[in-house]
Amino acid sequence: MMNTSQSTPNDPFGDYRAETAVIEVTVAILISLSATFGNSLVVYVINKVSKLRNDTNLFILNLALTDIAMGTIYMPFQIANLCTGVWNFSQVWCQTTGSIFFILSYASIFTMGLIAFNRYIRIIKPTLYKKLFPSKRAARIYCALIWLFSILLAMPLLTGWVRSSYDEKLNHCKLMSYAYPTFIGAVFTNGVMIAIFYCYYKIYKAVKESTGNLNAHAEGDGVHSSNDSRRSNITDVKVLKACFTVACFFVITWCPVLIVAGTGILRFAIGQKFYRASIFLMFSGSVVNPFIYGFMNPQFKQAFKRTLSCGCYGNENTDQSHSRNRSIRLKSPNS
Repeated sequence: MMNTSQSTPNDPFGDYRAETAVIEVTVAILISLSATFGNSLVVYVINKVSKLRNDTNLFILNLALTDIAMGTIYMPFQIANLCTGVWNFSQVWCQTTGSIFFILSYASIFTMGLIAFNRYIRIIKPTLYKKLFPSKRAARIYCALIWLFSILLAMPLLTGWVRSSYDEKLNHCKLMSYAYPTFIGAVFTNGVMIAIFYCYYKIYKAVKESTGNLNAHAEGDGVHSSNDSRRSNITDVKVLKACFTVACFFVITWCPVLIVAGTGILRFAIGQKFYRASIFLMFSGSVVNPFIYGFMNPQFKQAFKRTLSCGCYGNENTDQSHSRNRSIRLKSPNS
């Protein structure tokens, strides 16, 4: 039950706080459910549709798994805290949830870095692509290494060397020491984000130049080859735009909470509304990714529509087999 004990005759803001708590809980539940449903849809279609099972989309699947975990493992405890206004669990579990949040956050950052690097190698260094990304098995190994490295970075939290405590303003268990997260953030968060935007900048220049060359030599190369190249180029550009947009939204949704963390280090005072808003904005980043894929990637858009329209995608291999058999029967002279 939601704690409304703060609403007393001597507290003119009690009703306001209770109403605010109801709104915050409702928004948090919607974010959790939306993140879980949307990203589960991404995982479902990638597993069901063979043409979506490429290395880049396996990395997108890995990113979706981090968002699902955030919505199902971490956020329910946030919602429980919003309902009561206090930490309802043990100190050990506060330490555990802080570690989970740390692991999921860095798994997301590293996965987006891997996606950018994958696109960079494909466009800028195509001769190295098959060496670095030879198969879907290699892509899965890269994803496993991301999780392993994220867990290793969280070992000081998991072992209790860096302690966590509940922060009422942020409504989550934060690290009590600023030294370790500041160092990790400076080295890995900033390093990976700089690498991401460097990769997309180089890709943008290469794609722009490639598009110009295609237009310039369209007549000399022949209409058919030019159209094929242009279609391939357009597909690559749409994938790049979707991946880049995901990275941009990550920065936008995480910047406020990073500012809050910075003010904590510098001992600046910030209002509770900004604290809470920054946390909600951060969690909303787990919701937007499926919408980005649906709007900007035609293959995902088609898969989403088919899945949501009939409730399931079905067995693609069976569908193709039925289609081939139907075609053979139509062509048979005895039919």
